Amino acid sequence: MFPRAQAQPCCAWAQALVDQVRSSAYPEISGSEISVRSLNSASDYFQARFEWRRFFTGRRMRYVILFNPRLLSLNAPEPGAQAIVAHELAHIARYRSGNRLRLLGLARLLAAGPRARFERGADREAIRRGFGPGLKEYRLWLYKNVPPTAIPGKLRDYLSPDEIEAILLLGLNPPGGGRGPVE
Repeated sequence: MFPRAQAQPCCAWAQALVDQVRSSAYPEISGSEISVRSLNSASDYFQARFEWRRFFTGRRMRYVILFNPRLLSLNAPEPGAQAIVAHELAHIARYRSGNRLRLLGLARLLAAGPRARFERGADREAIRRGFGPGLKEYRLWLYKNVPPTAIPGKLRDYLSPDEIEAILLLGLNPPGGGRGPVE
């Protein structure tokens, strides 16, 4: 059960969720500094980023997961929240796996094709790590809690509940196969 915002600050709750999913499913980023900050959006509930200032100064990279507190008031399913955090941590694992110059290539994600490959790759990685049922549950919840105009973009960029179910049923996501090309 989710804690309510008045019982615990929402970002503290989200930080605890990020730390829990990271420790259980992403040991390769256990030493990474990941903070949680608030996000205000009608259509996004989590986003992963790296800190640009650190990128340009050459200092050790830090990462941020932006969290929309509306997720709590809209009663998102807890397995869904865990799964979407796993999706965001897949992005951070990808950011961390390459050199800084490769991160500049992420600018291509402004275009729909590369963005869809990047996001669907993170979905497959979350599924590979055991979060498929929660990811499906999250997407079903999401489509009810975003403006109707946002749904076509979500369906283009992310795996749909039916696609997630097919991957789970047909075993189309073998271990090691979750990372799509960033390009």
